[in-house]
Amino acid sequence: MPLLTKALQENGFSKASSGTGYFNPSSVKEGDEVRFTILGDESATGYELWLDGPEGKGLKTRFTDEPSAADMAERATELGGKVRPDTKPKQFLAFAIWNYEVEKVQVFEFSQQSIANPLIAALSDEEVEAEPHLADFKISASGSGLEKRYQVVSLAGRRRKPAIDAPIAEAWDKVVKEGFDISVLVSGGDPFKGSHF
Repeated sequence: MPLLTKALQENGFSKASSGTGYFNPSSVKEGDEVRFTILGDESATGYELWLDGPEGKGLKTRFTDEPSAADMAERATELGGKVRPDTKPKQFLAFAIWNYEVEKVQVFEFSQQSIANPLIAALSDEEVEAEPHLADFKISASGSGLEKRYQVVSLAGRRRKPAIDAPIAEAWDKVVKEGFDISVLVSGGDPFKGSHF
């Protein structure tokens, strides 16, 4: 194997292909595409917002239901922070996914409507809803900063082929046996550590 793969030589290193347990859509650069499939049959949803934490650092916090101003103030006090004057909670959605680029189970959390709406529409289709693992999705981006826009398209799933599905199913079974629980994300936990955070 050469020191640098052809893909690295041609495309450079993409943050979207990082080896972490989380896939962050903001890491998708213009011109990049990341293909994934959803794993399991559970998701996490709620509301998130950023507080000014101790020492002026941003602090992300989540709620199951849309928080009132009093809820946000109470949480900020608990965490030793302050509610930012312009703070508006944003709804988020998270799934366990298989990221084909890094060949790894990851948590895909997002709050952008341009990502959520196409995924919700595709997953609401009767055929996809019955077997969501047979569909893949591809996310790409255009623009940058506040002008960044995401595109999500649904594709026929690669997991229809047993040779591709087998290692994905094996990796998913492994994280599930290790205690993976997407629901703990809402309370600030690490889904890969499950209820043991």
